[in-house]
Amino acid sequence: MITGFLFGFLGVIFGIIFLISIVYLIIRNLLNKYGFSGRSIKSIYDEAKRIEMEDKERHKQVSGMTKVLLPEIQRDFKDFDEKEIYVLVEKSLRAIFNAIENEDMSYLKSDDFNIIREKVQNQINDLQSNNISYRYDDVVFHKHAIKSYRCQKDVATIEISSSLEYYYSKRKDNKELSHDEIKKQTRYTTTLVYIIDNTKTGFDINVLGLHCPNCGSPITSLKQSKCSYCNSAINIQIASLLKCWKIINYKEDY
Repeated sequence: MITGFLFGFLGVIFGIIFLISIVYLIIRNLLNKYGFSGRSIKSIYDEAKRIEMEDKERHKQVSGMTKVLLPEIQRDFKDFDEKEIYVLVEKSLRAIFNAIENEDMSYLKSDDFNIIREKVQNQINDLQSNNISYRYDDVVFHKHAIKSYRCQKDVATIEISSSLEYYYSKRKDNKELSHDEIKKQTRYTTTLVYIIDNTKTGFDINVLGLHCPNCGSPITSLKQSKCSYCNSAINIQIASLLKCWKIINYKEDY
């Protein structure tokens, strides 16, 4: 009986060894097939980490229709300068990053930011209430593209897709939650508006894409002073948008 048990036990052991051998052969063949022959597990891991790092360092591609939309924009706006718009986008995003990082709205004191000022202020308030802080260091822009364009009789909107990089860190209660040892590669979409004639109110307000900075509900009227959903104060100051491009929204595209 003991002998039978011993043979049975040895059979199980040999069976396990046989299965391990089969798995090993399968893995080895796969490694050979994909060019990992003779390499250690550590070297394979190092290669995977290298590929991951290269992917993190690779600039994000911007999606847009610049070649198609630019002639249309220049037909509607004879003095439109593509490069100037890109400079405006970079200047605006840098100012927003500085305001959030330093929790200081003075970076957005010009009329260029009167639409998105409340959105940034609410973001800063939220960070302060949770004892969270952000840092955006060494911001570098790479490429821009015109993503969309729409022009009605009295108002025009344009979306710019931008690729950029920066060192990013997040802290809570003075403890670091995240920190990029390499530069974060990301994309932002910035929306700008040009009010051709603010004395006419026949255009579709939805084209502006304006939302309450507190709850995100759509703003349905240029004369709206309070959000119809959360009752927060809204200060659009639409007159300051007249005859010049102004930023009305921005978002990171993950």
